[in-house]
Amino acid sequence: MEAYKMGDKVEDEVNKYGTAHEFDPDFKGPVKSRSCTDILCLLLFVMFLVGWGVVAAFGIIHGDPSRLVYPTDSRGQVCGRDPVVEKKPYLFFFDLTRCATLKASTGCPTPQICVDKCPDKNWFYSPTTDDAEVRRNLKCQYDVDPFNTSIKTSDLVLNGKCAFYYVRSREVGRRCIPERVTEHTVDIINSIDAAYANQSSTQKFDMIMRSMKYVMRFAYWQEVAEGAFEDIKATWHLIIGFCVLAMAVSLVWIFLLRFISKVLIWFSMVAFVAICAFACYYSMSQYIYLRSRSANSTEAAKESSPQALSIEQELRSEFQKYSERESTWLVLFFVCLSLLVICLLLLIILRKRINIAVALIGQASKAVGDMMSTLLLPVLPYLLQVVTISVFCVVAVFLASAGRPQYAVSCSGACCPGLQEGAMCEPVHFNETNACAGATCQFLKVYVNPHIPRLQIYNVFALFWCLFFISAMGEMVLAGAFSSWYWAFDKNKDLPLLPVTYSLGRTLRYHIGTLAFGSLIIAIVRMIRLIFEYIDKKVREKTDSWLVKCLMCCCRCCLYCLEKFLKFVNRNAYVYCAIYGKNFCASARSSFSLLMRNIARVVVLDKVTDFLLFIGKMVVTGGVGIVAYFVFSGGIQGIRSEIPHTNYYLTPVILITIVTYFISSAFFSVYEIGVDTLFLCFLEDSERNDGSEQKPYFMSKDLMKILHKENKTKEE
Repeated sequence: MEAYKMGDKVEDEVNKYGTAHEFDPDFKGPVKSRSCTDILCLLLFVMFLVGWGVVAAFGIIHGDPSRLVYPTDSRGQVCGRDPVVEKKPYLFFFDLTRCATLKASTGCPTPQICVDKCPDKNWFYSPTTDDAEVRRNLKCQYDVDPFNTSIKTSDLVLNGKCAFYYVRSREVGRRCIPERVTEHTVDIINSIDAAYANQSSTQKFDMIMRSMKYVMRFAYWQEVAEGAFEDIKATWHLIIGFCVLAMAVSLVWIFLLRFISKVLIWFSMVAFVAICAFACYYSMSQYIYLRSRSANSTEAAKESSPQALSIEQELRSEFQKYSERESTWLVLFFVCLSLLVICLLLLIILRKRINIAVALIGQASKAVGDMMSTLLLPVLPYLLQVVTISVFCVVAVFLASAGRPQYAVSCSGACCPGLQEGAMCEPVHFNETNACAGATCQFLKVYVNPHIPRLQIYNVFALFWCLFFISAMGEMVLAGAFSSWYWAFDKNKDLPLLPVTYSLGRTLRYHIGTLAFGSLIIAIVRMIRLIFEYIDKKVREKTDSWLVKCLMCCCRCCLYCLEKFLKFVNRNAYVYCAIYGKNFCASARSSFSLLMRNIARVVVLDKVTDFLLFIGKMVVTGGVGIVAYFVFSGGIQGIRSEIPHTNYYLTPVILITIVTYFISSAFFSVYEIGVDTLFLCFLEDSERNDGSEQKPYFMSKDLMKILHKENKTKEE
């Protein structure tokens, strides 16, 4: 009776999630008889691309990217181009340090004017300096006459009509950028100190620090940016060498996976644990060292002057400042310790399932070895994505510059007959025809078409849709090739000659609509996530309510999980479509039903394989990153003299680590889709066949051995 009930329960589950495919003696992998799928989505995608072309044409016609390249003053006039400032090609910032808080909606929050040349000396406003001398040095807005004595000099400075200070600058991109401020710091302080010779030391110090804080803040970021750029310039050959090393390590890793997959995967897990353990040890040792050094230097810090300490802290480099904090290494220790504990727990809990996952990865390795062109296929999607991003950037630049300045008539007194105050005018024509004294054609505003923001949103959505479409195309092509390999009973005879090429042809001929359908869903969710990010940013600016922030965080988390789930469904739908040639909805439903009928294997096996591949990726990235760290930090004594001097040795290390991660991801992505495809085929194989002579299993002997299955011979 109990067995009967169990049978009913299994049957109910099967009915709930569909029925398994029946045995088909003619089924040999991807079906050849198929038709075009999701044609309506294909037409929608084509129409959307045409619309993107219209948006691009609108931007090209009405946009002027030179407005973004050439500097524009606070009034919207292009320095050196617009008639009013035609002879003033350089942009001068009243307080350039305010640009460190640059906002997209307001731009750099400081007055900006066009000047004929950049400042060639350091100057700070001082109320004790001779007024005539101050007025000669002032740099003011266009409508301000610094020699008009009816307005107090202090009012001009304090009201933002004139710059409070400026320093010796050089022209960079037609903008006046201060030279290395640290080289002139002493001169500036001395000039201010002399101006306040009659004041107390405390008052002088307060005035110096108040006047210098913005300059020091700019010097701080300038030092970091210039130092990082110089480091990259000095070590570019080593960075390229490490990138080649990352590619070679990834290729060797994939090559070895074909022959010693089990040993290599277990080695990668042990290596990942070892890297985490070493990171824990190194972080804690650095924390203990910095803590002891901080305790020993407390008295010396108390004896040092506060003036020198404040300026030194302002100029300290970004990387060095954080690397010398005890809290940085303590946080890093806990992060590494958490990864170590999680990894060990997973290895202990899932140790029995790892063997099956290793067998799946071994099958993917053999498939890649038989179809080496699969390693080259990701190059095509990446190139297409680069082209897509380039098109997006070009369109965005043209749309952002699709505005034109508007000018209006301004009269100092009563306007002459025929002229109206505030009437639109063109400066060149007005200056040629105007005969009215006191009337000028002044800049009013930059007119921006109200449809531009909507077109920018269209451009962003086009970027998402096209990027996800290209990614989906690569997944379906690889899925078709790997499924052809799996369903070839004799790999030497039944495997097509050019499986990747055939799969690419099938995808482009029949299933572009399916790719458009699946990528559209992900693009919509990503767009909603982007909107929520914008809303969350605005909410944080206007409220401090923890409840509102918590709700927004929950919404963002749910949308992230939804996108991850839909990507999982889409990938399996692409695999099913590559095999059976069905439309997106039918493929998604069938693949999801297959996975739900084998939910225990899916949760454990599929995620374990993803985890193992992730560990392999991290071992390659972490290994190359650690080697780069010891090379550039001088940890290897034998080659220390051969390494170029760097301002921040972490600059090339971080860059190399990031590039290595993307390189390893490009190679391991082939394995990810390969394992997912072979896993889905494995589930189909388990349901279709029973190992008899009429219904033999297509899975490898390793998988059959682990699952205690076998193909029975005629005698058996």
